[in-house]
Amino acid sequence: MKSLAQRRQSAPSLIFVKALNRSRSVSREGCFSPISPEACPLVQSFMCHNRTFILDGHVQLKTGLQTQERHLFLFTDLLVVAKSKSHSHFKLKCQARLCEMWTAFCTEEVCEGSTDPERSFVLGWPTTNCVANFRSAEQKETWLSFLQSRIREEKEKDYPKSIPLKIIAKDIGTCAYSKTLSVTNVDTANDVILMALQQLGINGCEKDYKLWVISGREDAPYPLIGHEYPFGIKMSHIRDAMPHGSKHCACPRQLQGSFLTEQLPQELQCQFVLKPSRLAVCQQLNDVSQKSFKRKRSIINWAFWRGPGTHLDNAPLSSTSGAPGKLFGLLLTAICEDDNLPKPLL
Repeated sequence: MKSLAQRRQSAPSLIFVKALNRSRSVSREGCFSPISPEACPLVQSFMCHNRTFILDGHVQLKTGLQTQERHLFLFTDLLVVAKSKSHSHFKLKCQARLCEMWTAFCTEEVCEGSTDPERSFVLGWPTTNCVANFRSAEQKETWLSFLQSRIREEKEKDYPKSIPLKIIAKDIGTCAYSKTLSVTNVDTANDVILMALQQLGINGCEKDYKLWVISGREDAPYPLIGHEYPFGIKMSHIRDAMPHGSKHCACPRQLQGSFLTEQLPQELQCQFVLKPSRLAVCQQLNDVSQKSFKRKRSIINWAFWRGPGTHLDNAPLSSTSGAPGKLFGLLLTAICEDDNLPKPLL
């Protein structure tokens, strides 16, 4: 039994702990509760005569093994991602035009670990894919409905609605060659792959190939999963080359002529390269490995890989090597047991 003096000494500390817990609880509730647009400086900074604030909410954004607490602000033509500093003050992290965005449900391709499909979906914009994880299924459905509706409407207002897109084919046959396709703002990466294969006279389907992007914004090339819009990726680079103040207008009529050519600064250029998919190259190994692996290895190891170089030949997708038929200088027959590749490689 504690003495009366001991109980009196411990009372202040207990009161302090309870007060601290209440403060944290209030802070979390304040973070989750809707904000007042009129009292939020960040929202006010984006308001203009042709833009209306629609919705805001707390979300977890997951990419690879990373999870970040963020606050989303949806406008009629823009999505703003911010970090909460207090109930009404936020630090801007990024912003994306809705006409250049996409949604999907391939969460296992974007982040590692389990996600609740009832509360999550893939949210993306040029050079970015992430899993948006909401607090409830109802909140997820609300955001998904608003985003899909606004993305569709902004694409209908988009100008232009099609652009020439140069596709470079590499590691297909004995030489590299290219084709220029007319791509619309609703064509996915898989759609573009199929068009390119048809134009290039190559047999196969979208699962046999990957469309890679070489962007001046990134340190290394990266592959598209298949649901992204190459049109939006290209147009985001073109808009970045426009004079300041016009890149976020509703319908920029300046997007024509030289802006639709490759005459852009190096850091604003992007190229699209078609290469054989690792999944296609290793398809014959799936039957062997599926007994010991419950699911295929996630594409996240490629989609978020970043290397020191900027040349596609340095990317890990290449299926060629300096010594055909060999791995690390050894014959495949010498390192493969029962015709199976080593486990580390699988």
